Amino acid sequence: MTTVSASRSRSYLPLTISMIVSLVLLINVSFKIIEIQGMMFTASSLVCPLVAIIYLLVLKQCNFIQQRHVLHQSLLALYLFSIGIYLLVNLPAAEYMHDNPAYQIVFEDIPKKFFASTLAFGLSFYLPHLLCCAKRKEVLRSPKKRLLLALSGGFFFFSLDFYFLFSEPHVHSFNRIYVDSLMVAAGILFSTGIIYLGCLLFIRHLRWPFKKAVPSYLLHPLYHYLVGFAVTIMLICLACEYRLVSFSNEWTMAASGLLFPLTFLVSNLIGELYGYKANLYFTVVLMLTELAFDLLLMGAVALPSPEFFNLNPFYSFIIPRRIPAATLALFVTFISNALCLEHLKKTELGQSRGWRILIANVVATSLLCLVNYSLLFGGIYPYEQILNLTVNAWIYKLAATVFGLPVVLWLYNLLCKQAQRGPSLLSR
Repeated sequence: MTTVSASRSRSYLPLTISMIVSLVLLINVSFKIIEIQGMMFTASSLVCPLVAIIYLLVLKQCNFIQQRHVLHQSLLALYLFSIGIYLLVNLPAAEYMHDNPAYQIVFEDIPKKFFASTLAFGLSFYLPHLLCCAKRKEVLRSPKKRLLLALSGGFFFFSLDFYFLFSEPHVHSFNRIYVDSLMVAAGILFSTGIIYLGCLLFIRHLRWPFKKAVPSYLLHPLYHYLVGFAVTIMLICLACEYRLVSFSNEWTMAASGLLFPLTFLVSNLIGELYGYKANLYFTVVLMLTELAFDLLLMGAVALPSPEFFNLNPFYSFIIPRRIPAATLALFVTFISNALCLEHLKKTELGQSRGWRILIANVVATSLLCLVNYSLLFGGIYPYEQILNLTVNAWIYKLAATVFGLPVVLWLYNLLCKQAQRGPSLLSR
């Protein structure tokens, strides 16, 4: 493989995850309004240009097939995140969660946020790329045309998203907020264009060769889709981590625990299809994604808001506590799962794929419940309630592991052949 294709294969996954994180961040802060020195603008005026910048890097670093994969995964992530949040929010809440104003703010108008972000992304990036680049590949070879495509997409993305979110009903000071937000977004986009053109002029011949060979698993489209799916599920779980749902008087759980077993399914498939190192790389991606998302979210909500639209108190309380808890829990959980899957292969019992996956998942699930719930809810709920949440979560995840094992084995057999045919798609 040439240096160029190696570079593209390495940058493809980070750019995909960056795009997914930015779009999910946009949904989370859709109604966040910032007030600084007399200017009143939306957080989307900061996030939408970020999406455009990532899109510009995708156009520069990835080939056409990879670009389509990035856009496909981003659109799928928007669908999956919005549907997942909507389902978890509409589950019966625990008694002490009823009428909680924090959650009324955080999960307000999920369908409206989904409609705005998805339609704006499709009309601004997805369809223009398909129409302009599919038959006219010279657009991708021209730096100026790539820049024009990205900046125009960013401008329309912000404008459409803002209109769909705030036009009906009109938010307080609608016209003022739109003009100020447009100035902020346009300033970021134009600054990006100037920096990009300057780089083309002054560092045209600079190259960043990768001396190490690209790991084989990074050449498989299936690996990227599995990682993207797991990242989206993790972001759903992060959004609902402090929401408690109750199915009976004695069965209360954190809503995040309902979908989290799907990430174990992905870890199992990656470990069995691509091996130990691919599973470790997957763990690193999850941890870095969680850190990046929480830090960006904390930075966005830390900006001052007008009194009529202030979301800061809730986020300022949960994010500093969640960052160390989630990071440590992800590290312990998926490292232990990867280690168990690898080392159990050397034992007699571990020769059976089913037993190997079952044992590894039970160990990882136990560590997850022990670490995550003690750090996440300690000091918020009484000890007895934390113990009840931990036990309920452990039982549920154990049942999900047992009943999901046939699904994992079936998917492994189904995907094994496809994984062997993947490299040609990403190395073109």
